[in-house]
Amino acid sequence: MKKMATGLYENAADVVRDALRQMDARESAVDWLRKEAAVGFDQLDQGEYVEMDQAAFMNHIRSRRQAA
Repeated sequence: MKKMATGLYENAADVVRDALRQMDARESAVDWLRKEAAVGFDQLDQGEYVEMDQAAFMNHIRSRRQAA
């Protein structure tokens, strides 16, 4: 396998374990984002929002993710 040939992994099981860890992390991030979006849409429906540009929005999301 290419991944094992790089020397990063000793065997196919290590490759699969790493892939599963990465998949789990991605799914966790998507779940978090869905929950945050639901809260945000509820707040928007209630008129509770702050306008911000893209950079400010991304900084806000990053800080909330780190706090979670």
